[in-house]
Amino acid sequence: MKNIVYQEIGETLSNKKFLPKDLNISSRQINYWKERKIVPFFEKEKKGFMNMTEALWLMIINELSNIGIDSKKLEKLSYDVWKKPFHDKYADKVFEFHLNKKGDSLSEEDKGWLKHFLENEHIMVDVFRRVINPFTDCIKDSLISNRTLYSFIYCPSKEEFIFSKSGIQLNSDLNNVFYGETIISIPFLPHLSKLVGLDIERQKNDIEYLNNIENIIRRTLVYDKPKLMEIEVFEDGNKKICKITESHKKSEDLANFFLNTKLPNGSKVTIETRSQGNYKVTVKS
Repeated sequence: MKNIVYQEIGETLSNKKFLPKDLNISSRQINYWKERKIVPFFEKEKKGFMNMTEALWLMIINELSNIGIDSKKLEKLSYDVWKKPFHDKYADKVFEFHLNKKGDSLSEEDKGWLKHFLENEHIMVDVFRRVINPFTDCIKDSLISNRTLYSFIYCPSKEEFIFSKSGIQLNSDLNNVFYGETIISIPFLPHLSKLVGLDIERQKNDIEYLNNIENIIRRTLVYDKPKLMEIEVFEDGNKKICKITESHKKSEDLANFFLNTKLPNGSKVTIETRSQGNYKVTVKS
């Protein structure tokens, strides 16, 4: 069952641990959005705690609101992102895809669990249809599966949106869907860096969506508190350097580095303590 939970359910991202104040969003603003059904996941959450996916969506809504997108459009947008996939049974289609896909890596035990869930309407309604949708899939792909960088693309005049991968794919999507229209692009990266940075600061144990090498580096930053951490990554003869200092938001900078750099689990990592509280971390794959 581990593969299903990790990839599809996203259990590691479902813990409600972020508050609006962590994102510099006021309670008054949240109450306004609640009244207008712009943040549907707050309906039964009295204290306002959010999981990773909900917090990221709140940051996107906040950006759109700050540039003047009106509440009616935001209400429809939130419905399309959170409610429509629920009613369309998007989660069921994801499970059916894996059950019917030839050569899928899922074990027979995992497939048995998927069949069991699909046959249990209460489980699908109460759990999976609420936590599996195209938006949460993109976040799992960004943090767990492939470390793929996405952007949220919104066209106010058409009231349509897409979640697009960066690079050539992004340009293709824009031409195909929104040609000639004004669009708003909000990259996931800076927002995810902030949220992962909060996790890096607060989590006492290793973070499950970070691999072993990343958790080693994280522990060094959090517990040793270096004044300067210089990370060198060697891969296929190429070198990448990241410097993290006390003058920056250290945890957020480290999160940004992790999201932009693939550190293979089997890499060799060495940590050197230098003078004046400086550390050098070398990673070789």
